[in-house]
Amino acid sequence: MSIRAYILINTQIGKTQKVVEKLKTIPEIKKLDVIMGPYDIIVEIEVPTYEDISKLLLDKIQNIPAINHTMTCPVVS
Repeated sequence: MSIRAYILINTQIGKTQKVVEKLKTIPEIKKLDVIMGPYDIIVEIEVPTYEDISKLLLDKIQNIPAINHTMTCPVVS
């Protein structure tokens, strides 16, 4: 069984499209949308375990230089 989560991403001003291009290379991201509001991007991820959420965030997503902040919302049902 896989674990799904939504990650809300806030980017540096003017850098959203560059972040989108880098995110599109991450295979665990199943859906990506640019949104309006306090966050700029929302992605849906799918990973094998909850520990993999942290690994994905720390190793791949938060290493993208133009990302200011993320909020992770695991799906519980």
